[in-house]
Amino acid sequence: MLTAQCPHTVDDPGSLGRVMALRLQLGSLHQESAAADAALTTCLMWVAGVLVEIAGDVADPRAAGALVHRASAALAAVPVPRQNSAHPSPQRLTGRQLAVLRQLQEEVPLRQIADDLYVSYNTVKSHTRAVYRKLGASSRAEALVRARELGLV
Repeated sequence: MLTAQCPHTVDDPGSLGRVMALRLQLGSLHQESAAADAALTTCLMWVAGVLVEIAGDVADPRAAGALVHRASAALAAVPVPRQNSAHPSPQRLTGRQLAVLRQLQEEVPLRQIADDLYVSYNTVKSHTRAVYRKLGASSRAEALVRARELGLV
């Protein structure tokens, strides 16, 4: 089980010193650097989310702004993913493309997806081709594997 203590430093949560200390701690747990970066990303995104939630509950706009600023700093410290030569870096999917991608998991025909999303069959085909292209996939199964790797589904 992966357990790590967050380093206690006086700098803010998004600072490079604290982020590097956490990365080193995660790396010392015999995790691959990609796994350590994934864990670090999860931690930083969680912290940023909590700060934004608290900011939404705070009545003082100045305090809320400071919390959102800290959340932005935490997100800015998220490690940049390493390029995997086997897969190109994916392009951002649109909302409708994500909806089609999620429907592709159900193993239903494209015509059924079109009916479920209240769009034409040709629109679903276009979205499916765009999803495959953006994920670097050539089939439904390959697109779903890639989407799971990227946390899209």
